[in-house]
Formats: sequence, structure tokens, C-alpha cells
Amino acid sequence: MSRRFWWVVGVVLVALALVVCLIPMPPPKHPVEFDDKIAHLLGHCALAVYFTGLVDRRGWWMIFVFLLLFGIGVEVAQHHMNLGREGDVRDVMGNTLGDLLGLLIGYLGVSRWPAWFGALVGRRAAE
Repeated sequence: MSRRFWWVVGVVLVALALVVCLIPMPPPKHPVEFDDKIAHLLGHCALAVYFTGLVDRRGWWMIFVFLLLFGIGVEVAQHHMNLGREGDVRDVMGNTLGDLLGLLIGYLGVSRWPAWFGALVGRRAAE
């Protein structure tokens, strides 16, 4: 699969994350829902790991900055849209921790996922 294909998939993943974060929802039952914070952390972690496979390690700071600004932008949009979503600084903190965790996971070797996928698909095609 070409690098361009993986970038298109990445753009689609970010667009889907944006839609999921901005669709109207009923207000939470509790002021702070732990599950929500974990979802923010895991979602940003997954995006960070994904993009570490596409960006040279010297450019990982751009992944962090993009995801940080993306998370802040989503929270600002939620604050102003008045459709059952509320902007929350704690969500930004969860996002940021997820970004850092994803970069760490990428650093530990998971950033090689495109090569792993290519090897897996290549083996299956040969079988």
C-alpha cells in the first residue's frame, strides 16, 4: 500500500474523530465521567501511534502540535455549539496525555506498523 493511501486513511480517521466529538449528545449524568476521559486518552493515543508510522521521527513534534491543537479546537467548538456538548479542560488534559503516550508507544517500535502491515499482506497474498 502506498504512503499516500495511508495518509488518506489518516485524514479520514481525523475527520471521523471530529464528527464523533461534535455530534450532539445528551448531557452527562455525572459532572466527571471517568470513561469519557479514558476515551479521550485512548483516541488521541491511537491517532498519535498511527501518525508515527507516517512521519519521520524528527517530525513527531508536528504530530504532537497538530493533535494538541485539534483537541483544543474540538473543546472550543463543543463549548460554543450548545448542542449537549461542553468544552472541558480535563478533556484537553486527557487528549494531551494520550498524544504523549502514543508518541512513546511509537518510539518503542510500534511506529513500524506500516512495514508490519505490508509484510503481513505480502505473506497472505503469496499464500
